[in-house]
Amino acid sequence: MSDDKPRKKDEMNTAQSSNLRPGATSPNASISRKLREFYDAVQEEGIPDRFMELLERLEEAEKKSKSVNPK
Repeated sequence: MSDDKPRKKDEMNTAQSSNLRPGATSPNASISRKLREFYDAVQEEGIPDRFMELLERLEEAEKKSKSVNPK
């Protein structure tokens, strides 16, 4: 007979992890690893020149604004 009582979260995790093959990683570990790899790849990408130009223009505008309107 099946047990119709709601299971606690810890019981569900234990039941799910016992269904894995020996030596297999959990789905969460796999997702976490892939996200970390993606994040690392994005971090290594350079900042586009156009974006750097916009940041420099913004910095110049802020400096001019502060020199004209000192607080």
